[in-house]
Amino acid sequence: MDFFQHQERARRKTGLLVLYFVVAVVAVIASVTAAMLLILHFSGAGVSLQAPWAHPLTAWIALGTFVVIVGGCLVKTWQLRKGGPALAEMMGAKPIDATTTDNSEQRLLNVVEEMSIAAGIPAPRIYVLEQEPAINAFAAGFRPSEAIVAVTRGTLDKLSRDELQAIIGHEFSHILNADIRINLRMVAVLAGILAVGKVGEYLLHSQRHQSRSSRRNNKGNLVIVGLALMVIGYVGLFFGRLIKAAISRQRELLADASAVQFTRNPDGLAGALIQVRNNGGSYLANAHAEDMSHMCFVLPVKMHLQRWLSTHPPVDERLTALGEGWVARARARARQSGDPSPNPPSAPQAANVDGSLGFAPGASPARVSSQVGTVKDADIDWAQTTLAQLPEEIRQSLRQPQGARRALLALILASNRNDTAHQLRQAGLADDQPALETLAEALRPLGATLRLPVIDLALPALKNEPRAAREQLLAELESLAKADNTFSLFEWALLGLARQQLGERAGRNRHTRFHRYGAVAAELQLLFSLLVWASGATQDTGTALFSRYTQGLLPAGRTLLPLTHCSSDKLFQAVDRLTDLSPLLKGPIIDSAVDLAMDDGELKTRERETLRALSSLLECPLPPCFADH
Repeated sequence: MDFFQHQERARRKTGLLVLYFVVAVVAVIASVTAAMLLILHFSGAGVSLQAPWAHPLTAWIALGTFVVIVGGCLVKTWQLRKGGPALAEMMGAKPIDATTTDNSEQRLLNVVEEMSIAAGIPAPRIYVLEQEPAINAFAAGFRPSEAIVAVTRGTLDKLSRDELQAIIGHEFSHILNADIRINLRMVAVLAGILAVGKVGEYLLHSQRHQSRSSRRNNKGNLVIVGLALMVIGYVGLFFGRLIKAAISRQRELLADASAVQFTRNPDGLAGALIQVRNNGGSYLANAHAEDMSHMCFVLPVKMHLQRWLSTHPPVDERLTALGEGWVARARARARQSGDPSPNPPSAPQAANVDGSLGFAPGASPARVSSQVGTVKDADIDWAQTTLAQLPEEIRQSLRQPQGARRALLALILASNRNDTAHQLRQAGLADDQPALETLAEALRPLGATLRLPVIDLALPALKNEPRAAREQLLAELESLAKADNTFSLFEWALLGLARQQLGERAGRNRHTRFHRYGAVAAELQLLFSLLVWASGATQDTGTALFSRYTQGLLPAGRTLLPLTHCSSDKLFQAVDRLTDLSPLLKGPIIDSAVDLAMDDGELKTRERETLRALSSLLECPLPPCFADH
């Protein structure tokens, strides 16, 4: 199953989640209505049991219950409207300071940056649950470009680098496979189902604080009502947990297998799981642990009836999926004294992406789109080499807002040989001229291959900046790019990525709006026209290229647009609409774009980075070595 199939599966599971939610809502409403009518009947309120549905109160009780459920869902949706950062704040997680001197935090920053470059996505913002000594982690967000990763303090303090890297690889799998979006939606859905029980708790709590005479006057009816609502609400929670378990379990095995693929080291993941197993679990003390149990690396709460309700397979099952010998080794380590997590002398066979044995990374796929959302050995090696080439001073500055801002502006200066002083004056950045010119000179020798990684490392540091500061930076980038009266594809890509992650729509959820190419024919026509002209084709060869590589994507009659019709603003709007295409329709677009670029038999660095930037804007991250397999 490739990236696009995972995305489509996640979209369909969202529909399945809605269906489950509707069934649960109907069941809870029916139960509450029946319970209230029974209470009213036996309290002498004149409600007959012969035709209770005909009583006027029936509709009002049902409507009130519906409002409570939907209200609970909407409240939680509002609380999580900012995606991953909102959930991290709800859990009490603190973002890691880019200037941290804590060695374990520095190690985590390095691991996440390495993995993000290898995966072709912006580095997720990183949070730590400082008060949690257990080993656990989670990823959250609406889409890969807006994801966050949070780990417990125990994860930082107790694990080796290989084990930490394996857990981060596991979380990156959830990011790339679109699990993080449906996970956030499940939190909101289950909050709605639980709202009825919370109302029951409130009634019982208020009854305890009433005077004795008041309790006698209402004859205990509120107690009965509160108890009934609590029972129904928590029965609803039981079925909500069944929903979470049904959707979550298999994805954990997939994420484990992907972590092995990403890190090329099953020892790391097995070592982390063995520590969890031999220490009796990794439970969190946080009050919201149960709400987001389906998002964690391992089950964060103790749970009865785990066979049905657990959102994770048993640890022994996960170890067995990594290799037949791991459970036996875990038992042996449990009997040993001293450090319970030494690396084993040899690695068992790795698991396949479906959880079965015999996974063999490195197979060459037939189409480039099959590599979207994957990480292979060459990508990890490339990421490590790239980070090693980046001067440490620049790398550290990219983690801070001021340094990240200057890096993005300096990339524009470094991408051309124009009069930088004139450009800066035209863009109103003369005051920053010395610092920007010095940084541009430092970045220029690194070459075009490092430009996209620098962008991906810089943007996360700017996401928490005030809206006014982000808008000002976007205006500065656009002014500087246009100051020399040209607008290169790299400048368009940089500004597009910055708008995607820092603009007014950044952090918001996006929905699939288009399910056929005909709905975005004009946008595809514009995109491929620009790619044809960017290849250096003449009018005659360009027309042939356009026709060849848009066959099957565009209806008859759509022809190559003149270059004068391919403005940068129009292209921004076109790609923004293409982002909302059904996932399965994006793969052929990426394949056609790559085929067009390689029509001359080679893929230049400039073309490679443009294609990767375009894929990132479409929320379909291409790994850096996509054309080398």
